[in-house]
Amino acid sequence: MKNKLLTFSALGLCVFFLSNFKMYTNTFIFTVINEEPVLPEIPFSYDDVVFPEHFLSDDMEIEDFGYRSGGVDTLAFDHLDNDKSTLGRVLFYDTKLSALENLSCANCHRQSLSFAENKQFSEGISAPTRRNSMHLNDIAWSNNDRFFWDMSETDLHEMISLPLTDENEIGANMDDIGVKLGLTTYYPDLFEKAYGDAGINEERIVDALVNFIGSMNTFNSKFDQEAGVNFAGFTNEELLGQDLFSANCSTCHTQGQHGDIFIDFPAGEEFTALEMAPFLFNNGLPEDPNDHGAGEWDESFNNLFKLPSLRNIELTAPYMHDGRFETLEEVVDFYAEDVVSNEWSFLIPDGGFQFSDEDKRALVSFMKTLTDDSFLTNPRWSDPFGNATSIPENAFEDLVIKPNPFSEKSILEFDNSLGKLTSINIYSSNGRLIKHDTFTSNTYEFSKSEFSSGIFIIEIIQGDRRQTQKLIVH
Repeated sequence: MKNKLLTFSALGLCVFFLSNFKMYTNTFIFTVINEEPVLPEIPFSYDDVVFPEHFLSDDMEIEDFGYRSGGVDTLAFDHLDNDKSTLGRVLFYDTKLSALENLSCANCHRQSLSFAENKQFSEGISAPTRRNSMHLNDIAWSNNDRFFWDMSETDLHEMISLPLTDENEIGANMDDIGVKLGLTTYYPDLFEKAYGDAGINEERIVDALVNFIGSMNTFNSKFDQEAGVNFAGFTNEELLGQDLFSANCSTCHTQGQHGDIFIDFPAGEEFTALEMAPFLFNNGLPEDPNDHGAGEWDESFNNLFKLPSLRNIELTAPYMHDGRFETLEEVVDFYAEDVVSNEWSFLIPDGGFQFSDEDKRALVSFMKTLTDDSFLTNPRWSDPFGNATSIPENAFEDLVIKPNPFSEKSILEFDNSLGKLTSINIYSSNGRLIKHDTFTSNTYEFSKSEFSSGIFIIEIIQGDRRQTQKLIVH
């Protein structure tokens, strides 16, 4: 570009004008970007994960651990790459992946909550999600034979890809994502470092997220620290809870692979624990006519649900697939007194385990020893965009354009209940103003007849309020 560029930036909005700019006559470049991520010059180390010794011990006294380790996949971290994980970290927190550029993976998976969310159901693009958001800590190695509450996927890549492209979750259109990410100042370089060239596609995006999410581990809990010294630092209440957990809960709630502790798989054949011992996944809840769990993809597994890791369980309320329990105490009360028998009842007595009040307190105390507080602030898994926002102070926080991308028509919506005069400017990708209009309602419709295919910049102005959005037209 021969003409001098003047750059104006404000909290993530970057506007570039040619020095000889005149309203509606000359071309200028106008683009919207998030504030760039702040990354260390030398990438964080994601590939140095080492399992604590007690995970791999052959000592028969491991039965006394309470939360036993069976069939740990010692290769779970071998694929990790620092540059790919760094890219995955940026992708995880970047709203550019979402259809409306208003959601990221971190909206429903927050580091301060061990990458869970403290809501019964998350807010989707158009409706609440159907099930509670699962925590992501230790997902690559602990009970990793099946994913999602209904255990419908056996591959971590697919587990990440599905919510990424689901229309009610992230809603990413991968054809458009490559274009959007390629226009930023940071993604081409990050992809080149991770994969050898700047090419951006779905396979690489998912693989980078697998590296980042797959690196998450909580090996610095009190439980892990005490396991090497025979739990000498446990309180009497924690020790009682450990004994109770070992006697009543540890058959189903194990670390590593479900069921590998007592199931010998036939030589040369591979079966998941769900196939070999489906009764392990009976949660004792009353049958839900609107959610049959694994039965929704295989009727022979009706009313069975995944048993997620209990690591950091103290931080991931509400509990169960439908988020019905708000506290660990409520969960323990249920298994003490309110269990409902069904066709899978084998390990849980009808009516519950009849724990005393002392037993209940002890079980909760023991489960809290599985909390790794350092995981919640570890910079390796933190937001590289910090607390900054790409929305200016006077922006319309409730403004959305949907669907985006669109083929026939799209609607801009925001709260304009007072009917204030609002201006709208539509710019082409090279910055040329192609339409100016005003309106007083809380919606504005875009029609395909007004556009060719491509990326457009929508600028909305109301008094001292101003906001820009990208609009993608198929």
